[in-house]
Amino acid sequence: MNQAISRKVLSTIIIREKLALDLSEELSMNREETIEIIDFSLHLVDRWAVNYLQLKEEIKAYIIINMLSLITKFQ
Repeated sequence: MNQAISRKVLSTIIIREKLALDLSEELSMNREETIEIIDFSLHLVDRWAVNYLQLKEEIKAYIIINMLSLITKFQ
């Protein structure tokens, strides 16, 4: 049981770091800011996406929508 939990934790950490690297490069964001957004979005979802690319695209869409709403709010 502990081995299954440790594998799940390890895979979550690896996915989180890979997401942070990819999204920070694609969106030209600071890595720490990207990690905060990833952590926040992972807490919101009740189940994991089907694959890595789907999860990445959903988080990227969330970031872009929030950026656009902030831009239009202050104009």
